[in-house]
Amino acid sequence: MRYAVNTSSKWPCIVNRLIVASMGLCVAASATDYYVATTGSDEAAGSQESPFRTVQRAAEVMQAGDTCIVREGVYRESVRPANSGSADQPITFRAAEGESVVVSGAEPIEGWTARDSRWTAQADFHFEQLFIDGVMMPPARWPNMDAGAIWPTFAEADDGSDATGIVDGDLPELDLQGARIHVLPGRRWVSWMRQVDGLESHDAARKVLFEGSWSQEPAYRIEKGTQYYVFGAPSLLDAPGEWCVDGTTVTLIPPADAAANDLRIEARKREFAFDLRERSHIVVEGFRIFASTVQLGDAQGCTIENCHLRYPSHFTNPDGWTIPDSGIVVSGKGNTIRACSIQYSAGNGITLDGENNTVANCLVRYVDYMATDCGAIFARGRGNIIERNTLCEAGRSVLLHRALKAGRIVYNDIFHAGILTTDLGSTYCFQTDGEGTVIAYNWVHDNLADHVGVGIYIDNGSKNFLIHHNVSWNNPDSGIRLNTPSHDNLVYNNTVLNNGNSLSYWGPDGENRQPGCRAINNIFTDKVEPGDGIEMIHNFEGVAPAVKSIEEHDFRLAEGSSCIDAGIPIDRITDGYIGQAPDIGAYEFGGTPWKPGHDWGEPPEF
Repeated sequence: MRYAVNTSSKWPCIVNRLIVASMGLCVAASATDYYVATTGSDEAAGSQESPFRTVQRAAEVMQAGDTCIVREGVYRESVRPANSGSADQPITFRAAEGESVVVSGAEPIEGWTARDSRWTAQADFHFEQLFIDGVMMPPARWPNMDAGAIWPTFAEADDGSDATGIVDGDLPELDLQGARIHVLPGRRWVSWMRQVDGLESHDAARKVLFEGSWSQEPAYRIEKGTQYYVFGAPSLLDAPGEWCVDGTTVTLIPPADAAANDLRIEARKREFAFDLRERSHIVVEGFRIFASTVQLGDAQGCTIENCHLRYPSHFTNPDGWTIPDSGIVVSGKGNTIRACSIQYSAGNGITLDGENNTVANCLVRYVDYMATDCGAIFARGRGNIIERNTLCEAGRSVLLHRALKAGRIVYNDIFHAGILTTDLGSTYCFQTDGEGTVIAYNWVHDNLADHVGVGIYIDNGSKNFLIHHNVSWNNPDSGIRLNTPSHDNLVYNNTVLNNGNSLSYWGPDGENRQPGCRAINNIFTDKVEPGDGIEMIHNFEGVAPAVKSIEEHDFRLAEGSSCIDAGIPIDRITDGYIGQAPDIGAYEFGGTPWKPGHDWGEPPEF
């Protein structure tokens, strides 16, 4: 008997779905938990009873859906997964709950010999970063360090300094053969490193000559007052904690009354703790990462969560405006950095690129100690989101969004930019089409730059930014600055208090155009300098807008403030206002108050 087949029937489709579903159940059932412990062996099975010794051994065998649970201890390795996960079955690396798991890029230096208050040991690898008990030590240098990495001590050049070198009457008479010089010249925008090429007499002083030509444009010229320090020569080794390397021999002046057996002395050897380049759907959770970083170049759908990084990136050769990818490097699509801390980076804390990536609820601080064009986050790409982070303590700008398109910078606490350099913003872009990038519900405050320290800085030739409901205060230059030409930048419902200026601009050769720009419903307590073409209506301009307490960071309007019901409705900006009309400023009277920044406290020590 023949049977006719009805190809329009729904049954074959249902059968196929059942087959696919059952296959999925089989895959899920085959997912494996692997275990790693410092007492394990890579020849073992990787089970809880018989764990691997290294995380990398697990990374070599894991498939989609597998989990690697790492027990307490220090793992000196760089983990590179052999495979990717999938959206519904990621590959997961997780620190065991409640246990301190450190993935370290540093290697111990042992076998120290003491002689004449100095210790020496042999190292079989090149390094430029040395630690004692988890703290970075300065290389041999002059002048000596008085504080930590983000606050380096500089000398200042005397008269006679020029493009060939620096004159300083205080420079000690030492052999600087092999030394390098870190220079922050001119207007102190960014720094450079040069090799010392010799010394010569210069009246009663000495002149340090360096290799290569040097621009003598006003912003970059070597002149009296130029800040610098010299480092790297054995002759400069004279203070506790300083070190130098000659061939394979490491020499260290130890802390006072220290014994080698009592100190953990390590040097940086590996760049990556987890290398997820070109991998997808990998989760890394709960690790402490020391002297190395996480690389997510061209990754997709990966998540780094509850990880704490110290010294993720280090370099000693700053080169002006050249921007090294540093810190956690993110590109690709749909990756997330969440509830992490990043501290002490020579450059960026996070380099954010690619599409639709997110940095959320993180603490990023003590960054850009080499004084380059870096920050807590350096954002590029499209559709990337930076939300509810605490970003602070930066050598230059805190948050750079020079090439961020259609992004969101929201609910961040941003402060203490400009520790080492000048003419910068806590947030900053230059000649950037934001394509609708939103900067909203942020606190931007206490810029430390001693010249042109701005809160929200939209520099020359930038356009299409939506700036609303921010509080910008205690910035020595301007709370918000729209340098010209400035096109279609919208400034709504911000509270701008106690700055040098509230709203200002600068343009080359008298340029003052701000077509399509609007400033509406803002509180401005200081000088306002609009350009030509900006629409400015329904703003408060005065010294007493009646916010509750700047000192206690309570920027809500007090009862009876003239800013209540004094604004105008703006579609999607003032929706849901209370009363007869929207209020002026960042907080609606009677509304739910908001507070930016991360919400989980301080990172662990390790």
